[in-house]
Amino acid sequence: MSAPNHPIRRRDRALEEAEALRVLAESQWGVLATVDEAGWPYAVPVNHGVVGRELIIHCATVGHKLANLAFNPKVSYCAVTLAEPLPLELATRYESVIVFGQAQVLTDAAEKRAALRALGLRFAPEHPDLVEREIDKDLAHTTVVRVTLERVTGKARR
Repeated sequence: MSAPNHPIRRRDRALEEAEALRVLAESQWGVLATVDEAGWPYAVPVNHGVVGRELIIHCATVGHKLANLAFNPKVSYCAVTLAEPLPLELATRYESVIVFGQAQVLTDAAEKRAALRALGLRFAPEHPDLVEREIDKDLAHTTVVRVTLERVTGKARR
């Protein structure tokens, strides 16, 4: 089954996919949505990296999110940037993106290391030595999730 493909109501605010990917890459964090075995949604804020058409997320080695992904790897992720209230218009200036994809927990040490390096350098590009030290220290205690993006949509009111 492919990712949901519902039309955007405000088509005049729709972003082209390349622009939506830019918004995703520039956003500092987002909310990952999963579903558990009982059908309950679970949404958790996380930071992320983007490598091509893949979203990289890191987390602990156990927890609700990972239990859900083991049950159902289909996820949605939402990120917002430029959120500025416009009180006199009763509106908000924003850029947002929603993606759908399949999550995979990385088990290969080299893949995990490369994904964590991309994520670390995104937030600390001027400190590659620190990034490598932290990866060496925490690799065994860190789960890395790669989400292969199947659908990317975005909207903006600038």
